[in-house]
Parts: sequence; structure tokens; C-alpha cells
Amino acid sequence: MTVAFVFQGGAGLSAVQVGMLRALAAAGIRPDLVVGTSAGAINAVAYAQEPTGEGLERLQRLWSGVRRRDVFPLRLRSLAAGLTGRRGGLVASDGLRGLIEHGLRVGDLRETAVPAHVVAADAATGEPVVLSDGPAVQAVLASAAIPGILPAVRWRGRLLVDGCVSADIPILQAEELGATESYVLPCVVGGEESMAGRAALPAMFHAFNVMMERLDRHNLSLARGRVHLLPAPVVPGANPMDFNHSADLIELGFATAQRWLAEREAPQPRVQLREYAYAAE
Repeated sequence: MTVAFVFQGGAGLSAVQVGMLRALAAAGIRPDLVVGTSAGAINAVAYAQEPTGEGLERLQRLWSGVRRRDVFPLRLRSLAAGLTGRRGGLVASDGLRGLIEHGLRVGDLRETAVPAHVVAADAATGEPVVLSDGPAVQAVLASAAIPGILPAVRWRGRLLVDGCVSADIPILQAEELGATESYVLPCVVGGEESMAGRAALPAMFHAFNVMMERLDRHNLSLARGRVHLLPAPVVPGANPMDFNHSADLIELGFATAQRWLAEREAPQPRVQLREYAYAAE
């Protein structure tokens, strides 16, 4: 049996996965490999490089200290450059690169204690691209390069963008890498809310996530191995651009996953799609 931890993308909402990792570790569940997309790739590689309590503490501090301006600094000059085609995105990637560099201690993906893989998308074809070796920071940056927002990343002759475009939950890629049992770590979901009153970027993310959910369900239905889909806490008004509540999301992820783990003895469906929107207390 080969166990994989599979990390969904979700920008600032991916902080919840740190709490899920804490709960899985407390239950003695550890992976043989990890696969992550977008912000989930940051968690995947950071966890894989140091899959210990100390490593999780460092990852928690990373998320707790980040703010939106650190990752998505909205400057007039950058916005103008993106809108006029002088830059490949509305936001420079320097802030995100700095966050990734702060969180990763390995130079190459092959140096992690647990094999780590990140998923990006080919900007020309939209096909998923699995990165398993090479510069770790550059690989994660490519996996998180939101089209139109952040510039695409050149990788071995190809332009790569956010892996959510092709594999928001990279379950099929995990199985191609040998996983026979997978634990999927999702992000927070915002519930059934009106789009009224949303700012432009959060509204765009919300619409993108609605489209990705359909792809996620399709990919999960194609999985051949055993899949455990951890519950995604519902937080009304959840904003992927808001990094101010990471500490709260981490605690919510831990409590929700801990409760789910305690209830696992009950018969579960092979792919627990109904738990995708699990209401948190």
C-alpha cells in the first residue's frame, strides 16, 4: 500500500490544511508521497521537507505571519503593466516568491524527506504537468501562477501556470505516481452566497472555484484506489485573498479533521463527495 497526501489549491484558504496535517499526524497517519497544486503545493513541499511536529510548527508560523500585501501587492504601476501587456500578470511574483523561499529549506524537489510532487498546467495546452525534480522554489511558483494575476513561469522550455487550471485536486496524478490510498486535503469553502458585494478579485476567485469543483468531482470519480476526502469546513464569506485569519483556519482545520477521524469507524463511501462541504461547528 502506498499512501499519498493530496493537497488542493486555494490561495489564503489553504492555511486550513496545516490543521488537517496536525490531525493526521496525531492519528499516526503518514504519507509515502505528497502531491500538491497551487498554494497546496507550498504545504505539500514544506511538509515533505520536514514531516515532524517541528516542521508543522514552522509551517503554521509561515501562514500565521503572511498578509495579502505580502503575496498580492496591488501597486498601480504593476496593474498598469499587466493591463497594457507589458507584464504577464496584474501582480509581480516577487512577493509570492519571497513567501515560498521563506517556507522552503530544500533547493531541489528531490531533497525532501518524503517524495514531493507539484502540479502546474501548460499555459499553451492546459494539460497538467507534474514536477518531481528541479528547483523547488521555481516549481512551487509555477504551480501557483494564477493566470492573469501572476506571470507564467518558464520551466524547461515550457510556460507553466497555476495547476488548478488542470488539476485542482491532483488525485489522478497521485495515482499515476503510485498511490493506492490517498488522503485529500481540501480548502475552506464559502457556502452558497450571493456574489453581490464581493470585490473584483474575490469574485473572480469564487467563480473560478465554482468551475473547478465540477472538475474536482469528475477527477475524484475516476480514482481507482482508496480515497479519503477530508471534510472541507464551510466558512461564510471565506475570501482566498484574505490572509488575516490563517491561525483561525488552522485551528478549524484541526478540529474538523480530528472529528472526522474519530468518526471514521462508521462505514464510508469509497469517495466521500458529500463531505466536500462539511459544515463546521
